[in-house]
Amino acid sequence: MIKAISKGYRRVSSVKASYVSCGFCYTALPGVYPSHFRRVAAAQPKEIAIVGTGPAALMAASVVATQGHRVSVYEKNPGPGRKLLIAGGSGLNISNSLPLEEFAAEYSGDGIDWPALLRQFSPPDWLAFIHHLNLETFEGTSGRYFVREMKASGLLRAWLADLAAKDVVFHYGHELKDFQKADRERIRLHFSGAQPVTVDAAVLALGGASWLAEKETLSWPQIFAAKDIPVTPFAAANCGYEVNWKKEFLAEAVNQPLKNVIFTSSAGSKKGDILITAYGIEGTPVYTCGRSETCFIDLKSDLSIRQIQQKLEAVRENLSPLRRAKKALGLSPAALALIYHHAPSDELRTNAALAQLVKNFPLALLKPRPLSEAISSSGGIALSEVSAEFELKKFPRVFAVGEMLDWSAPTGGFLIQACVSQGHAAGSALCRNFTAAG
Repeated sequence: MIKAISKGYRRVSSVKASYVSCGFCYTALPGVYPSHFRRVAAAQPKEIAIVGTGPAALMAASVVATQGHRVSVYEKNPGPGRKLLIAGGSGLNISNSLPLEEFAAEYSGDGIDWPALLRQFSPPDWLAFIHHLNLETFEGTSGRYFVREMKASGLLRAWLADLAAKDVVFHYGHELKDFQKADRERIRLHFSGAQPVTVDAAVLALGGASWLAEKETLSWPQIFAAKDIPVTPFAAANCGYEVNWKKEFLAEAVNQPLKNVIFTSSAGSKKGDILITAYGIEGTPVYTCGRSETCFIDLKSDLSIRQIQQKLEAVRENLSPLRRAKKALGLSPAALALIYHHAPSDELRTNAALAQLVKNFPLALLKPRPLSEAISSSGGIALSEVSAEFELKKFPRVFAVGEMLDWSAPTGGFLIQACVSQGHAAGSALCRNFTAAG
């Protein structure tokens, strides 16, 4: 049984008999599908358009195709999943092992009932879906879940093959230019360089403003503004911050980590690793709590100030406080370089002052990195404009999901989990609407 189901999520009965546990990974048994994705025949198949090929879009397509409807996916780029491939180029976080209430608390976006969303398509459900694609996952020491091969390309390839087996058709080079009601019950979509498409319903997953290609701009906000649907301007989220580093410090510490530190700002505190870059700092603690202000780093989170001072004073040689720190505290080269090059000189004169500094190292953060470099973005369609199932209130049968909505989350598996849960919710609601209509 997948570990996370004991942490407040509803039980996923189909998983228990379907997967073999091998330590931290789960291996799918061939031919066994989670109950969410056992394909059925629709009594009256409908024509459904999915616009986008990110996780939210692909999950909506999986749900709708499984229910026997005819699905066409439209993507503006020449190929699928561009941002997914970028995000998962070196290590794809797919979810997190936090209990439900703690998981839900990681999100901003008050218009979404996050606990309810995570219950209807939970982390165990998402892991089970990945396993049915014949991929393995494992839980890392940080509580994050990863695909075994650590890259998004294998997940995307297996997902597309699964959708092709469900007769889903993909159309690339199709950028959405407009949509409107075709009649009382149907929706007409207009794409660049193509004839209008009329469908019974549509799920839009047009993405946020992060990781835009060079010279790329988002055109879809103007479509919604013209329909009197408010769109909050996009801003960088989960991005690095600039720091005015001394060149001598960078010569010693660039691209090195500060491991297991606690980063604190007016936005709160977060424990984790911080990467020193040529322009500043990156890392989950920075993404979560970074602000353009003087922040503080606890460089030795496993020791108290008193314990640090005692270790410094226990060194028998007649050494300076900084040399004592190098000998007794086990600080990383990057941490030692940070203290040496960027600490006020008067705070290096006594053991007591250095102990305080190690626990509360001040660091002035300048501006955040550009939106084009951000892992994700805040802003998007106001959540007041969609129902609990992500259906546009002003355009029934049109759903909007993923990063085009105004919510945000830290890295660590939370972003992709929210996207697939939203895609599942929209796809499920769409299918229920047609079932209820007979």
